[in-house]
Amino acid sequence: MKTILKKGIILLLLTGIFTTYQLNAQDDFSIGPRVGVNFSNVSNVSNSKSLTGLALGLTSTYSINETSGLTVDLLYSNEGYAVNDNKYKIAYLQIPIYYDLFFGKLGDTFRPKVYAGVQPGFLLNAKYNDTEADKSSLNSVNFALTGGAGFNYKVASRIWLNLDLRAFLGLSDVSKVLAEKQANNTIQLSLGLAYGLSKL
Repeated sequence: MKTILKKGIILLLLTGIFTTYQLNAQDDFSIGPRVGVNFSNVSNVSNSKSLTGLALGLTSTYSINETSGLTVDLLYSNEGYAVNDNKYKIAYLQIPIYYDLFFGKLGDTFRPKVYAGVQPGFLLNAKYNDTEADKSSLNSVNFALTGGAGFNYKVASRIWLNLDLRAFLGLSDVSKVLAEKQANNTIQLSLGLAYGLSKL
């Protein structure tokens, strides 16, 4: 009987610890949709002009503590550039990963933030004007350094509006065939609506 009682107490304690961990993990995590506009160009192309494109997907943030966190997004992103009347459009699946610094106190309605990180991107398709381009001449993976600033605004219980202005500095060569390196450079303005998986 004592053995059964001990096992029951241990099981109860373990269940309590696990439940507490799960609730705390939920309190720290938010996820939701993000939509934005890209202003992109490419390096080492004479007379190139920037193009605007769509950024669309999911945003998520894990709060490490009151002042810092990790943000990971999953975005469909249109980038490219124009030369004279010709437009080169490239679409990527991008996964920007940021280390965040938040200002203010936990629970404040308005919380500014700054962040920096890296972004791997995976080629989806490419177009020259309105014609599908040969993807075999382009690198399938693209890396960038990225950083930005913005704020989170609490619009309702557990719902945050995120406004972000980000910059992406391409590290990878877009093309496989050109002698001179061409890298994507993008400014992105985006809006997200994140739902906190929390009791609060």
